[in-house]
Amino acid sequence: MKKPYAEQREELILKYLPLVKGIAYNIKKHLPEDVDVRDLIGYGIIGLIKGIDNLKTTDEKAIERYLKIRIKGAIYDYLRSLDFGSREIRNKERRIKETLEKLKEKLGREPTDEELARELGISTEELVNTLKRISFSYILNLEEVFRENVRDYSELISSGEDVEEKVIRKEFEERLKKAVSELPEREKLVIQLVFYEGLPLKEVAKVLNTSISRVAQIKARALERLKEKLNPQQTP
Repeated sequence: MKKPYAEQREELILKYLPLVKGIAYNIKKHLPEDVDVRDLIGYGIIGLIKGIDNLKTTDEKAIERYLKIRIKGAIYDYLRSLDFGSREIRNKERRIKETLEKLKEKLGREPTDEELARELGISTEELVNTLKRISFSYILNLEEVFRENVRDYSELISSGEDVEEKVIRKEFEERLKKAVSELPEREKLVIQLVFYEGLPLKEVAKVLNTSISRVAQIKARALERLKEKLNPQQTP
């Protein structure tokens, strides 16, 4: 079967390059400083090209939704290869949690990021980057659940089967909305500020008048709860 727009491949790539950059910069907001946004864009372009080569519809709205999935998938696959969920990261997460609770008990209040970093023997910048890495590892885990839930979603979009696509999309969005609404209030607020308002951890910490480390901990716990609620293997 001849792929639609085959003769316009280069034109389509150029048309949707801004989409790649937008997605890459949005993901970068949640990542540590040592992850280069140019790498995200590069892998996003690979996802874009593969998506264009597999198009089976000429509907522009369906094309954009499909390409978004392919772009994000390619970027997340690259980030997963960086081993965000490694044993080392989990050990660091455990140590930060233990130190945070110890300092909280000792000081009788939430420790600042500077106090926590000093107790851990690292710089504040290293602490923040580690927290971002830990936090994003939960996003990657949750993204796996998303993929499982919408396993055939991208194929439906690429083929232009709008009726079935809308049903699947609405069903999943309702499940996600319900899962978020059931979170404890503080976790719900962090999820809304980070993912709906697009605020980085530093800005969320200012809004909540707390430390970046506490926001990262709340965010990780919320994402873990969402993963459990949305996991298709989990019995109700």
